[in-house]
Amino acid sequence: MGAPTADALLADFTSRDPMRIWSAAGAVRHLRDRDTLRALAAHVEAIRVATRGVDLGGALRPNATHLALALRVLEHAAGDGCRCALFPTDDQFDPRREAESGQVRILRDEEWATDVECTECGTRYHVEEQHYHYPWWTWRPV
Repeated sequence: MGAPTADALLADFTSRDPMRIWSAAGAVRHLRDRDTLRALAAHVEAIRVATRGVDLGGALRPNATHLALALRVLEHAAGDGCRCALFPTDDQFDPRREAESGQVRILRDEEWATDVECTECGTRYHVEEQHYHYPWWTWRPV
């Protein structure tokens, strides 16, 4: 199955169905197709309106945080900046997964810290891994 289209994601975001919205937000987090992101970015305000007041649930972490990140990704995609600028804004960017996607190259990988370099713009980050009920990562440009 291929990457979702902008139309399919927009339909999910505007469905008012919490599971479809949450799923679309996760898809946007990992979507690398700039054309699809830009096409969807043209509808950010419609997505905000459609999702306002929808209870997305969540146990340890409100699922609304995933929607907030998806909106930031779309706003960012409308410009020309590098996607890696978003890494310090959300603690769920896993550096190993970003390396698998080709967004970063791992320079040093230790148990609780990873140093990476963005393959697009060359920005380097020191990433520290934390754990409690789930893992999270703190990204700092170096």
